[in-house]
Amino acid sequence: MTTKKKPSALELKLEHAEAARLRAVADYQNLEKRITEERETARHRASAEVMEKLFPIFDNFYRASSHAPEISIEDIPNLTEEDYKKIFNYFQGLKIIEKQMEVVLAENGLTRIPTKDLPFDHNLHEAISYEPNSDVPADHIIDEIEAGWEISGKVIKPAKVRVSQG
Repeated sequence: MTTKKKPSALELKLEHAEAARLRAVADYQNLEKRITEERETARHRASAEVMEKLFPIFDNFYRASSHAPEISIEDIPNLTEEDYKKIFNYFQGLKIIEKQMEVVLAENGLTRIPTKDLPFDHNLHEAISYEPNSDVPADHIIDEIEAGWEISGKVIKPAKVRVSQG
């Protein structure tokens, strides 16, 4: 006949400590899971808010597309002053929509990386070509090929530029 030995006070403390440790680990895992879910929900909410601000801009682009002047190269010699006004107004409208888009993006922390009349900076710009140019100083940007973007000072897409060799 075997008799079960009664656990000592130290063994009981160890059992309670182990149970408390396991509860703490479980609580921490649940906390991590809840934080991950809350972050995902916040990210979706923020994305939805940005998208809602972009809808009017998309609508403006669609409206502009439906009112695009329809002309061909052959029509150019016969264009009237009224035709030129329509073309001018169309492109002015596109510029307004572009500004509207940049405002919404800036409100959400996304800003365009400046390039005009600036020296080349490898942290902000990606040189797609180096070209001789007597009008622009060496290592300065000649032209922007694609816009670059940053969020809160962090580059997410460098501006693609042509750079002067002087």
